Amino acid sequence: MLDRIWDRHRAAGLDAAAAAVAAPSPEGLCYLAMLAFSDERYADAAAFAARAAAASPGDILFQAAAAHLARVAREGKRNVYVSAEGFAAFIRGGGNVPLYRETSAALAGQYPEAPFDLLDIGAGDGLALLPALTPAVRRVTVAEPAAPLLERCSAALSARGVDFEAFGGRLQDLAADPGMAPRRWAVAQATFCLHAIAPAERPALLRWARAHCDLLLVAEFDAPRMDEPLAPDTARHVLARYREGLAEYAGADLDTVAQGFLMPVLFGYVDRGATRTTFEHPIDDWAALLREAGFGRVDRRLLHRYWWAPAWMLAAR
Repeated sequence: MLDRIWDRHRAAGLDAAAAAVAAPSPEGLCYLAMLAFSDERYADAAAFAARAAAASPGDILFQAAAAHLARVAREGKRNVYVSAEGFAAFIRGGGNVPLYRETSAALAGQYPEAPFDLLDIGAGDGLALLPALTPAVRRVTVAEPAAPLLERCSAALSARGVDFEAFGGRLQDLAADPGMAPRRWAVAQATFCLHAIAPAERPALLRWARAHCDLLLVAEFDAPRMDEPLAPDTARHVLARYREGLAEYAGADLDTVAQGFLMPVLFGYVDRGATRTTFEHPIDDWAALLREAGFGRVDRRLLHRYWWAPAWMLAAR
């Protein structure tokens, strides 16, 4: 069904796609809502999503999508961005709890026993870093572009008596800083952040990392490419994965997570008016990029079968 709708949409637009199937399934209606959202026909998107929710009242995904798109139609897209509250509830609940527990343990398991200096790229507020710290960590350089997150991470490091320096910026900024040119760390780590770097920029930045560390630890998802998020196979994957993700928050935090984070992200995939900020791809591609950057050995370890995609750690030397 989705394939027929997709073909008609590409050939003749949304109205023809809506007429392509006499009685669309709830999934077909949600898919039409995604197509309408991409076409900036927000009232139509809300109407399709409402029909999907009515046809399948027990489906957590269709209910969340209908609520989100009704708000978009009512208040405008600009008022339904990701919220700080939604992200905070998301990142510290559901599958993120075991994901970060396993990530921190895997980081600590790779650290040398002798005293060493550590670089954390995209440290956030220290969710992965802080539990991973061992007595061997002599000094930490934390790089994070979001000032509030960097402040919280710095405060936590100070409270634990860890010697550290804070760098407010992205990896691109760190690599371009003249003061960092002579620096070298025994270990550098990047947890679920490198996918925010545009693919064209990655080779040079990974070569920089190769020149400035002995060991690079990269945690990323074995995710599908999202170059054409509305293609039927990709849409099916996204809808199935997000249904599973929402189910992990069934309870008090569901509305906060769904409307403050997961739904804005889901429909952000198909928002033609938004600048793309994430570029995920399979873990094999990450391993190949690391080898091309000059790392002679790239080991991998499964961290957690996360709802979106399996999470892996790559250890590049």
